[in-house]
Amino acid sequence: MPEEERRALALLLAVAARALVFVFVVSVAVRLFPVQPLDPAWQMNVCSALLNQAALPLLALVLMHAASALHPADGRLASARRRWRGLAVAATLGFALLLPLQGFATWRGLSQAIQEDAARRADAERRSGAMLQAIQAASSVDDLQARMQRLRGPTLTPSDRALPLPQLRRQLEANLLATRSQLLDRVSGPSPNQVWTILSDGVRLAVSSLAFALAFAAGGKRRLSPEPLLFELGRRQKHSTNDLGRYLREIESRDP
Repeated sequence: MPEEERRALALLLAVAARALVFVFVVSVAVRLFPVQPLDPAWQMNVCSALLNQAALPLLALVLMHAASALHPADGRLASARRRWRGLAVAATLGFALLLPLQGFATWRGLSQAIQEDAARRADAERRSGAMLQAIQAASSVDDLQARMQRLRGPTLTPSDRALPLPQLRRQLEANLLATRSQLLDRVSGPSPNQVWTILSDGVRLAVSSLAFALAFAAGGKRRLSPEPLLFELGRRQKHSTNDLGRYLREIESRDP
């Protein structure tokens, strides 16, 4: 390929890389507002936004490497590639940290949903119990109507007021018990399908976080390191495994 074409292609790749990073930043930034860092739903939304758009900066990193390789004489591209390799190390750490964050957010989300359902269930039982007592304690239809108004209960219709008080009591009690049963069914906690959806999303995000962390580690390099971060981590892991094996063999050799 002629020198001018390589230079033009390298420029295209470098500009495309920066454009992809810009799109990634904007796409994630709009999902951050309103900022609610203690809300598990906000935490899961941020994790999902980062992972759904993570292919953009990863592709940009590849394009920047390719641009520098196409035109190695361009010092600005070489300098940009070094900076981007350093940023890739930070991205590796960030995606690795998403693993515990999304796990914590999943657990918090389930716990919060269960607690909210329990609170709504307790409120429904308290209100229905108070109205049941009011129905049973009413001495007349007018007294019953007044008690229902104080409790923000149902308003008696003219046909209801025409009924004898004992019959009206039985009718209101039956309606109240049916309404309470329906309400308690709706707040009986997350369904198995809802729990499975939350857990499966959590597993998907965890696997994606690990995959992107490894991908950025392959393109990242610390300033004083002669090799990519992924190779460095693999070598350290191998040394740690060898040290552990050596330690276990020493323990076994000491046993009588």
